[in-house]
Amino acid sequence: MKAHIVVGFALMALSFLALRTMEAQTVISNETLVTTTFVVNKQSATAKCGKSGCRAMTSMIGPIAVTCPAPIGQTCTFHIALDGKISTEYRFGQPPTMGPAGFYQFLVDSAAPTIGPTDKDGNYLFEKNVLTTGEFVSSSRQSYPASVLASVTNSGSSSHTIAVNVGCADTNGFAGCATTAHWSTMRVDVFEP
Repeated sequence: MKAHIVVGFALMALSFLALRTMEAQTVISNETLVTTTFVVNKQSATAKCGKSGCRAMTSMIGPIAVTCPAPIGQTCTFHIALDGKISTEYRFGQPPTMGPAGFYQFLVDSAAPTIGPTDKDGNYLFEKNVLTTGEFVSSSRQSYPASVLASVTNSGSSSHTIAVNVGCADTNGFAGCATTAHWSTMRVDVFEP
């Protein structure tokens, strides 16, 4: 009898776990790849600020135009794959034990991607408490990839814009931060149902 209770409890726990996993993910199926756009950026972009607790952001890529070939009123799914070569630093004073936060901001038609994963402002955190350069740290570039999905609907035009910003936030109160995106690449795959 005890074995039946344990098995029953285990099955109930698995069903709750499966339900929670289903709520935490979006599954898109039966989509067909129709176009791909590649972007190569050979220019650096630096976001920096010099006050404790500050936050800075600057343009990294775009805006670029991407076409959804579906008819007006229909949707496409954009898969945006980014690879940025990033260095992050604190601004002043003694070397901290933890670094600032670094993030990308993805904007599709000037708004956060509707699928994500980003926050409500389109921000995608790629590092927190990491230092790759600074007064007491040797400079290095780290590769920080990101992948987001956006669902777009053609309403009056089939052209949509994608822009990516890079930013830093002094989350530890070390009098500022700076994040530099060096060379980067982006691929946008357009899918239709």
